[in-house]
Amino acid sequence: MRAMAPDGVSAATDLHGTEAAETALALGVPPERISTIAAGPNPPGGVRPVGGFDAHPKDLERICDAIVAGDITVPIAATFPIEQIQEAVRLQADRHTHGKIVVDL
Repeated sequence: MRAMAPDGVSAATDLHGTEAAETALALGVPPERISTIAAGPNPPGGVRPVGGFDAHPKDLERICDAIVAGDITVPIAATFPIEQIQEAVRLQADRHTHGKIVVDL
């Protein structure tokens, strides 16, 4: 992480377990700037547990606007037509994909 972000990391989110949250804490990211969806009700070091129940109606629009503006980058690992949905699900289930799996409808 230090090589990828030599100026430091200002925020992080952990989407699987606690490893990313623990790494962010070790890099000096304040716990209030770290969120996790998979660490359970008591994540490490005061990190915020979050989920869909925390979402507000305008959040999706705000996130989409940030992606379009280039403020947030969403890596795409693979794109599948709907006819290949089973292959997309298999790839997702592998849990070693770096990026989102997109299914075109």
